[in-house]
Amino acid sequence: MTGNQGENNVRFLTITSLGMEKMTQIKFEKFTLPNGLDVVLHQDTSLPLVAVNVWYHVGSKDEEPGKTGFAHLFEHLMFEGSKNHNHEYFEPLQQAGASLNGSTTTDRTNYWETLPSNYLELALWLESDRMGFLLEAVDQHKLDIQREVVKNERRQSYENRPYGVGSLTLQAAVYPWPHPYHWPTIGSHEDLEAATLEDVHEFFQRFYSPSNASLAIAGDIEINQVMDFATKYFSEIPSAPAIARAGQIDTPLQGATRLTIHDKVLLPRIETVWPTVKEFHPDEAPLTMLASILAHGKSSRLYRELVYNQQCAQSVRADNDSQEIAGDFTIQVTVADGHQVEKVEEIIEYELAKLASNPPDREELKRVKKILEAQYTNQMGRIGGFGGKADLLNFFNIMTGDPERINTELDRFLSVELEDIYRVTEKYLGDRNVKLYTLPEPGRSSIYQPIDRSVQPVPSSPKLFVPQRPESAKLANGLNILVQENHKLPVVALGILFNTGSVNDPSLLPGATSFTTSMLQEGTTTRTSKDIADQFEFIGSQLSAHSGREQTLFACQTLTRDWTSSLELIADIIQNPSFPDAEFTRLQKERLTSLRRIKDDPTAMAERLIPGLFYGATSPYGHPIFGTEPSLESISRENLVNQFQQYFNPQKATMIVVGDITIEKVIEEAERFLGDWTTNLDLPENEEPDATPFPYAPNTIYILDKPGAAQSVIRAGHTIEGRNHPFYYPYTVLNHAFGGQFTARLNMNLRQDKGYSYGYNSSIGWSNQSSILVAGGSVQTAVTKEAVIETLSEFRGIHRERPINADEFIAAKSALLRNFPSRFQTPQQILDVICQLVTFDLPVDYFQQYSSKIEAVTLPEVHKLAESSIRPQNLTILVVGDKNSFAKDLAQIDCAQEEINFEGKVTGNSEK
Repeated sequence: MTGNQGENNVRFLTITSLGMEKMTQIKFEKFTLPNGLDVVLHQDTSLPLVAVNVWYHVGSKDEEPGKTGFAHLFEHLMFEGSKNHNHEYFEPLQQAGASLNGSTTTDRTNYWETLPSNYLELALWLESDRMGFLLEAVDQHKLDIQREVVKNERRQSYENRPYGVGSLTLQAAVYPWPHPYHWPTIGSHEDLEAATLEDVHEFFQRFYSPSNASLAIAGDIEINQVMDFATKYFSEIPSAPAIARAGQIDTPLQGATRLTIHDKVLLPRIETVWPTVKEFHPDEAPLTMLASILAHGKSSRLYRELVYNQQCAQSVRADNDSQEIAGDFTIQVTVADGHQVEKVEEIIEYELAKLASNPPDREELKRVKKILEAQYTNQMGRIGGFGGKADLLNFFNIMTGDPERINTELDRFLSVELEDIYRVTEKYLGDRNVKLYTLPEPGRSSIYQPIDRSVQPVPSSPKLFVPQRPESAKLANGLNILVQENHKLPVVALGILFNTGSVNDPSLLPGATSFTTSMLQEGTTTRTSKDIADQFEFIGSQLSAHSGREQTLFACQTLTRDWTSSLELIADIIQNPSFPDAEFTRLQKERLTSLRRIKDDPTAMAERLIPGLFYGATSPYGHPIFGTEPSLESISRENLVNQFQQYFNPQKATMIVVGDITIEKVIEEAERFLGDWTTNLDLPENEEPDATPFPYAPNTIYILDKPGAAQSVIRAGHTIEGRNHPFYYPYTVLNHAFGGQFTARLNMNLRQDKGYSYGYNSSIGWSNQSSILVAGGSVQTAVTKEAVIETLSEFRGIHRERPINADEFIAAKSALLRNFPSRFQTPQQILDVICQLVTFDLPVDYFQQYSSKIEAVTLPEVHKLAESSIRPQNLTILVVGDKNSFAKDLAQIDCAQEEINFEGKVTGNSEK
């Protein structure tokens, strides 16, 4: 569950449409129950899924001083059970295969579920019960546990995150007291600690009523039936007195404010915030366009000057964040290593001044409109989740009272002209602002009949879902092609997948494949780096280029009309890279700085180190994918050219296309752009990379010291078999019950029962030859020892002491099966699924067999697998945090202990 201010907030107002191809209006029906609850319904029968979305018109701005964080605390309490389901809210929904979450912002609290459509009534029963009957189930114990969970979330999201404290400082300064946006959505530790059960009841009774809520349901529904369901479950819940709303409250900020703080970060950051306008103000749209012109993509003004030309910034971003009662415009620049803050600030001010002498032109405006158009089209591919159609309908209904604006709001962006951008620049980006320098540390009554709420609804008959099988082809040069047609939206997702990754790095040059992948975007024989970025952004797209352990993917998503342009660009990149010397030097410096910045983030440090503890820090499966400082410093342009020539060729590539296209058209265009692609080298067959893990050893705790860290990051696990092992499906079920979902054992213990962590889970990092099962999360520093003990206990339990029981087994299997269709909602999701077929050499009909394979898993198989393969006595345990705060406590655990450094080398034995 999220709770950071602004996180997952629907910002539909940063998207637009220009001459939409084949896009239809979002049809819906709205009705209002006598108790004031708005119900908005949208039918989309393309998948057997339904999205249920509830917005309550309450956020942190509605809180009282001394009682901050209540809206977000309530978001958590709403998942803890209600009168007629006094159990975990996640449990029945995840058994149904649902994905669900909630979030809180300054202005609203949101809850959603996306689940198989035959379970719709279950979701409505649960949502209505917590809307009308929550307080009967909220007791002091639940309040105490969730209070600790939220405090852990604050530590994880702000205090233990690079620049996190700065965001708190900036918000308070931009909105001085007593503005309702002054305090953060997550609240303060002091206010959370002081919250009483009486406070909780009072807050719920005031804000959590049908008259202060909106229910949106989208997906595979029958409108009349769902109207009946909504009436049945929600109509008897009484309304509450109307809440007075402030239309607009401007910040009392006057003049310029300058603040400096120090944080545990490698690079300085400059953030400048100007007060602007609330959402739906006429100036919101041109301000949003201005932000995109300044810092969206590699063609934007600030990126081009600061990151590319001057190379004095590591990253830039600009946002216009218009909220319900006020808004602000932010420019954020992270200064590159070795550059002075003052010099970077001069360039920023110069670029802003140039907006008057060299204002945005029509090409810049056209570029950002195309980007926003593509964002909108892609967003319409999802019915649920944050920002899906159900969420957008609720957004417009709560904030304007008119969900029809989902279809008409685009006109505001279509009508933005250059004169509007000139005007808002002059009007808002003046001397009234806050500048924050974050520097590295020196040292109701109802007419309806009541229902029996104690009876949980049973699902209707499920709809059979069998995913579409991709069609295949092959060019004469060896290039494989996989195509899956999907004509729901005028969108095409395109990817070129290479079966090479960091496992093919030279032994002394870890990171070579990742560096090569980045360099391919920096110039070809006919295009410069700027040309490539400009041309992608002009068609409203961006190239995603990523190297993993065993694969490298170049991918993008465009509107159908532009897909051949994107193919031409990617084809040029992978066939004709020029590896320009200047770009190599720039990128090498950027990557070294990015690597050093990982030391700011304990979670990133843990993720980087854990593979090396299983396979060896210099092995193909253990070395850091991104590389090491010595390798990045010593690598040459020629090394990258050699890596490209050896591993990036058509025999190792698969072209994957998903969306509004036919295989005939794909083959035609592939022949045109990739048919002549050959390798000019007579290359020897590549050796199979060594995936041999270290021999199993007794439980060992490795400690990486991160002085002053607000939390301890824990990872614990061991290696298991490769992806194509016969027990893949039992492993999948076992992991799901162990730590693969909210209601799994690990999270229920360390988060829900003890409040140690904001989230504690397990996952399997599958690879072809050998894989890794890892459990962990971030915990309060004070309970580091206790969290490690509980982790060890859970491994012993799943192994033999407390084997998976029948209920857990059924719940895990059900969740996996019922959640399966949700993996096929958008072209990009389907492309990602097809990439698995290629990476793990699976048959093209693999996903047609997936459900039956999961269904066939038996509980005895899972028990046998757990006994034979889970090794609670051979765990590798990594703890990243403030060693002085927990080392003596960890020494009391009966495990060997070692201290390691950032490169994974053992530096000494811990105190025992």
